[in-house]
Amino acid sequence: MKKIFVLLSTAIGVAIAVFSMSLLRADAKVAVPQDGPDAAQVIVQYDPGDIDVKPISFTAPISGVVALEYTGFDIVTKDYGGGSIAVCSIGGLGCPADDCFCQYPKYWNYSFWDGSLWQIYGVGAADSTVYDNAIEGWRWGEETGNLIPPPTVAHALDWLRDQQNLDGGYGSTSSALETALSIGSADLNAADWRKQPEYHSLMDYLLTNGSDYSRKGVAEAGKLASGLVSSNGCIPYFARQPMDYYDPDTGKFDAEPGFHIWGMLGTASLSETMPAQSVSYLKSTIQSDGGWEWNTGFGSDSNTTALAVQALISGGETPAITEVISGMNFLKDSQNTDGGFFYSDLWGSTDSDTNSTAYAVQAILAAGEDPTSSRWVISSTNPISYLLSMQLPDGSFEWKPGEDSSLLSTQQAIPALMHKFNPSKVADLPTCPVIFLPLMYR
Repeated sequence: MKKIFVLLSTAIGVAIAVFSMSLLRADAKVAVPQDGPDAAQVIVQYDPGDIDVKPISFTAPISGVVALEYTGFDIVTKDYGGGSIAVCSIGGLGCPADDCFCQYPKYWNYSFWDGSLWQIYGVGAADSTVYDNAIEGWRWGEETGNLIPPPTVAHALDWLRDQQNLDGGYGSTSSALETALSIGSADLNAADWRKQPEYHSLMDYLLTNGSDYSRKGVAEAGKLASGLVSSNGCIPYFARQPMDYYDPDTGKFDAEPGFHIWGMLGTASLSETMPAQSVSYLKSTIQSDGGWEWNTGFGSDSNTTALAVQALISGGETPAITEVISGMNFLKDSQNTDGGFFYSDLWGSTDSDTNSTAYAVQAILAAGEDPTSSRWVISSTNPISYLLSMQLPDGSFEWKPGEDSSLLSTQQAIPALMHKFNPSKVADLPTCPVIFLPLMYR
């Protein structure tokens, strides 16, 4: 992101460098939110884990400062004279008017979404033009700080953060780890992810519950490892790791394919050498239809198949091997004309759903393909279009059309829309520090 400086003359003739991304006109009047035929979104990122998304309605065109005022956020500005003022604070974050850039090099960056990327405006917010369907972005931080996620993801993260509990979790360790995988795909940290300053963080929750969770089995240990690596965490003391479950005599993390897969993905996440026998075992569990089943006798499904493809590639295999080709063909056969994917034709409904589509997108990406390419376009739509169609106005995703918000669907849609697959990151994580309290005697 490039700084754009605008020289402003003060009343005493001193040249002051003010960033154009926060520049307003001195004569700009405070705008009152109003209804209108046009709509836009204003995204304000206070820090990487704290994002507000405000839809506004108006009559186009309006300026960026008017759009910001329509959000209803508390805005502090500074009059620099010469026809310009600067945004010092939004929603209580920033600087007072008498020292507007008091935390430089941190300041309020101003940008717009061009449909693919965030772009810095070449003019100040009072001179920018906001039209119908525009997406405005304000980000507190340094020039090279965390960028605002794409608008769809930012809106989903805003909703997801609001679902967090006081203890930092989401009702279960599995759900907390789905969130860790989700926020990690947007380069956010578990230690910073909390609903309110007084709440515990997601990392606090995983420190408390992760060790016990990892002792339930290899799938849990693998998911814990993957989630912690993705969200830049650490391994809780006494937690078991996937290799603790590995049997070198059989090449199995677990006899059941789905559990074995998570053992492989967790091992890959921790930057450990994948046992060649584990890859061979996964290959041996492929079904005659080219897919994989979660448990023996369940029958192939798209979710397990998508995870198997990712596990094979994380184990060093290429998309050209027979098993990956067969898995991708199985996924293609699971795609509907709406662009989405269904779970399994053995379990009743073959309607598309968000979770199956998100997993399929991750497998497509892992195999080096584009989910919007011709292979995955069907009836003029594709998997990404399907996922976008499943987002509700509050930012959450529904599992199937016409249903209410789904926590799991929202968690799993985010990594797919961020074009991340498992493992999204690889790292040799340290063990979390332990504080031993002194024994008290009477």
